[in-house]
Amino acid sequence: MRRDLFTVCQLGASFAFIFSAFNSQGLIEVAVLRKKAETAPETGITNNSGYYSLSIIYLFFTFFNLLIPPIVKKLGAKWSQIIGASAYLFFMLTFLYLNVYLLYFGSAVLGAGAALLWAGNGCYLVEISRRDKMERNSGIMWAMLQSSLITGGIFLIYVLRSGDLSHSFTFIYIVFSSVIALGIAILIFMPNDPGQYVSGQQIENDEDFDYSPDAPLIPPETDSNVAPATFKDQVKSMFVVFFTPNMMSLAVLFVYSGLEMTFYTGVYTSCLSATLPLKSFSDLVIPYNALLIGAGQIVGGVVTGPLGKVLKIRTQHIIFLALIGHLTAFALSYLSLPYDSTVHSTDAPTYLAPTLNLTLIISFLLGVSDAFWQTQIYVTIGQVFKENPVNAFAIFKFFQSMAACVSFFYSSFLFLPSQLLILTIGCVASTLFFLKVKLATHVTTVEAVREREV
Repeated sequence: MRRDLFTVCQLGASFAFIFSAFNSQGLIEVAVLRKKAETAPETGITNNSGYYSLSIIYLFFTFFNLLIPPIVKKLGAKWSQIIGASAYLFFMLTFLYLNVYLLYFGSAVLGAGAALLWAGNGCYLVEISRRDKMERNSGIMWAMLQSSLITGGIFLIYVLRSGDLSHSFTFIYIVFSSVIALGIAILIFMPNDPGQYVSGQQIENDEDFDYSPDAPLIPPETDSNVAPATFKDQVKSMFVVFFTPNMMSLAVLFVYSGLEMTFYTGVYTSCLSATLPLKSFSDLVIPYNALLIGAGQIVGGVVTGPLGKVLKIRTQHIIFLALIGHLTAFALSYLSLPYDSTVHSTDAPTYLAPTLNLTLIISFLLGVSDAFWQTQIYVTIGQVFKENPVNAFAIFKFFQSMAACVSFFYSSFLFLPSQLLILTIGCVASTLFFLKVKLATHVTTVEAVREREV
């Protein structure tokens, strides 16, 4: 195996460990803290502390997305990831010394660290990628990252078969902390300069150096009299990108991606935990659904990746499937989950009896539809803003995390039907604006071809 491919797998393994802990924690946080509000009121934890914690995470993630680029340049991609991942470890450790103020502080630290981790990850992935290998390397990262939901779900099933969330609380968070520490250790042993494996002497001695597909994605630095852009210039450039018609249309999709991510990562599983007719499955209902969300994510990635090329599935078809999948999941959630399950335990009547099989169907639809949306967002940004992708991705993350922050906050008091109505409107609007951008891009491409022919 070539050293650059090995490093990509090493990077994917570290993120698989880190997010097998964090994603699993996100699925149970609201339910866990609701139980602690009952059994340990001296900690200051309330029924809504889980929602507030998640909201704080995304609030700081939103804010630091605008400040992090120069910090990453100063620290380097590798150490940005290590420091960012350490914030995840600190957050997990706050649960072992549970106090409402320490929890909220840890949430803020994690939000800032997440911005550092993901910015460093993007830079590192670009640095290690050859010109024709970026898609492959991104695919490896996506597959290994999404497998975290599967492994996390299996762990929770193993733990909860012998107890419940409350009795297994300390053991669960010790394991989560240890797994994240292992992910950090893998990052530490990664090369400081991944570009050495795709440029410099190693490439010069490579037989296929002359072939451009094997050249570095980032060209070697050359002497230039052009002064580096100032912070003011960078901000101005970002606003120029934002106010383009295509970006303003895609902003609707970015906001929706944050809302639906909030729903399947926290709100939906908290509703399952609060639905009393599902109590016969104890706390296992959450890890079972985590497995199906993860399976849906993996299936969605395969369909939009290699299988999509074989079946010649176009972007419009994928978005249509995402629309149908999400609307079906929202409708089934409305029919089968109590209207007030977002705020407290309840056995309020529902149109359909809530069953484990029905919740698993909803989870799979949420996972596969999210994968469809996320992959098409990345592809579209790469196509529409290929001249300035950095600012475009920064704007995407800004809107996504801002929407997640607001959504987690209103989830603490807004009943399920209202939240599903917001999601439904956002889903339909996102589809329409996405198709508008694709049509505009197609027209521009056709005109450019005609001009070249003339």
